Parts: sequence; C-alpha cells; structure tokens
Amino acid sequence: MQDHQELDEFEDDLIARFRDHPALRGLTDLPQRDLQKILLQRRFLSLAFTMAYDLAIDLLTDEQSIRIARVIVREEYPDNRTPGSTPSHREDMMADILGLGVSREDLVRSRKSLATSACVDTTMELISLAGEAKHADVELLTILRFWGEVLVSVEYGELWRRIGPVLGEKSVFYYPHHVHDAKSRPLAAASPLSLTHSDQLGMRLVQLIDSSEARQRFRETEEAVVAIKTAFYDQFS
Repeated sequence: MQDHQELDEFEDDLIARFRDHPALRGLTDLPQRDLQKILLQRRFLSLAFTMAYDLAIDLLTDEQSIRIARVIVREEYPDNRTPGSTPSHREDMMADILGLGVSREDLVRSRKSLATSACVDTTMELISLAGEAKHADVELLTILRFWGEVLVSVEYGELWRRIGPVLGEKSVFYYPHHVHDAKSRPLAAASPLSLTHSDQLGMRLVQLIDSSEARQRFRETEEAVVAIKTAFYDQFS
C-alpha cells in the first residue's frame, strides 16, 4: 500500500507539472485563431487514440488487461440497434470543434505539423518498445492509462475553462471525455466500482506492479509520456 501511495505522489507531481505548461495555463487568454490551431492539431492526437490502443492490445500478454483495453476501444464507436446511425467519438470531436467556430474549410485543410507528427510517431515507438520489455504489461498499461486517459482528462479539463462557456451542455466530446477519462481515485485506492477509464486501467495496473523493478518502469514510462505530451504543447508556447 505504501509503495502505491508513493507512486500516486510521483504521478500527481507529473500531472501538476504538465498542467502548468504555458500553453495550457494560457488557454483562457489565447486569441481565438490560436485556440483553433491547438484544437485542430490536438484532433490528430485523438485520431491516433485507437491506433495506439490497437497496437498495445497486440503486444499485451495479460488477458485481463487486454479485455479492459478492448472495452475502451469499442466504446469509441458506440452504436444502437441500427448499425451506423450513431456518431463515433471522433465525429463527436469534430462536432464540438465546429461548434466552437472553426470553419469546416479550415478543418478539411488542416494537416499535422512536424511537432504533432513527431508526437504521434514517438508514442507508437514508445508502445512498441514497451512490448519488448521485461515488464511489458506494466509499461503498456501505464502508457494506455497515462497517455490515453489521465493526461487527456487534464488537457480537456484545461481546455474546458476556455471552451466550456461556449459549448456548455451542447458538448458531446470534450466535457464527457474530461469526466470519463479522469483519475478519480488514487492507485492505492483502486476499486472495481470506479467507472472512469483511468481507474479501470489503474486497478489492474496496481495488481501487475509487484516489484521494485516494475515500480521503476512505471515511473520511467510515465516520465516518457509526459515528455511526449509536453513536446506537443511546446509548439504553441
């Protein structure tokens, strides 16, 4: 338990450092055009979400972790009894972006910047390297949870301070993901009752981190994830 509390403190320090990035801290005063640039570039990271999860699923060996990851990927493409009638989460993101005043023409013409491309490529390489590691399942689950859920919630939470007054209850992507991806419980208090993706992954991660070496790999992997995310926002500050 004490070991997990130490990991929580380490993780919370990383989250605080990331949240303090100048590009995130300055969102509320950012000119509208510059905000749109962030939204359009951030969209490409979201488009890479399922690719990252699918790659990690291929490399995971822990069956319980695979099942959790599968469920999360499938939630990205909700459907009802009429197949194809429900927008995917990526389509919901586009709806929110257009609702914030970005023209469809600007969205269609947007392309990944060099920094954004590097962020996507580095993420995929991090996942691939994790799959070769001694503690592959720990590293892969850490990436999925921290890169794909915890820090995403932080990003969208900071964005919401700016876009919330505009979108409000009309938001079908940013606000729901800010809530649903969040770390609501510390690792030391992991519970099957938690509904957030971060906590579902965290509960299994706690069970897999069973040695000092595994704890060290958790720390180093989270530091690598923060470096990737920080590099993405560096292009805007």
